[in-house]
This record gives sequence, structure tokens and C-alpha cells, in this order.
Amino acid sequence: MTRAILVALGTGAIITGAAAIGIGAALTPPPSSMSPDEYRSATLHAEWLRSIAESRCDDLDDAGAGICRVRAAADRIVRLAQIEADYRHTEQAARAAQRARIDARYLVDRARCDPLTGFRRDQCLIEAHAAKGRALLEVNAPYAAPRTPRDDT
Repeated sequence: MTRAILVALGTGAIITGAAAIGIGAALTPPPSSMSPDEYRSATLHAEWLRSIAESRCDDLDDAGAGICRVRAAADRIVRLAQIEADYRHTEQAARAAQRARIDARYLVDRARCDPLTGFRRDQCLIEAHAAKGRALLEVNAPYAAPRTPRDDT
């Protein structure tokens, strides 16, 4: 009887240990394929692309230049978030990149509203805000808990 208990406990310890190793391996992020030097050069490249895009905005009129500068800044935000997601390989970084794309689109939509006045500007801002809200809801939909109808009987 004692031998059977020892075998059962030993088997349980081996199974539990293997499960712990599997869970630990699943929770650690995969190693980054991007070195810290590559990360720094990618961020510097994103800054360089932003400066080039902003220099092209100087040739435009005031309204077009404003939208162009906001678009250049928004592109920079998205590039940096994507570089961070590629470097970190975590769910948080991927979701931050999604959020950065939504925020960038919102900034550009708001910049398009700046030249407008009065009611048209208000409607434009409302539409931009509503589009951002819809995009945020769509991104968060897969993570929401399923709702079941309540039975009040």
C-alpha cells in the first residue's frame, strides 16, 4: 500500500512539474527578433521619415499644410507603436499599436475639421469622434465577455 501511494505521488509530481513548465513557456514572450540597436535605428528612421514628410508640407497652403503636418505626426505615432510591438512581441504592445492607429486616424479626421466653421465644423468633429468610438468598440469586441439574456422569471 505504501509503495502504491509513493508511485502515485511521484507520478503526480512529474505531471504537475511538466504542466508548470508548459504554462511557464506559454507565458513568456517569444524572444525579440529585433536587437536593441535595430530598435534604435528603426525609431531614428521613423523620425527621419516624419521630418521628410513635414518638409513636403511647407509647399502647401495653410489649411493643407496643417493637415499634412498632422498626418506626418500621426504616421510617426503609428510607426513607433508598430516598431514597439515588433520589438516587444507582447499582447499589450500589439493592442497599443492598434490604439495608436485609431488615435492617428482620429487626429487626421480632426485636422480636416479645422478649416471648417460653424455647424459644418461641429458636425465634422462629431463624426470624427463617433468614428473613433466605433473603431475602439470594434477593437475591443473580441475581448468582451459574451452577454447572455437574463431570465427574470
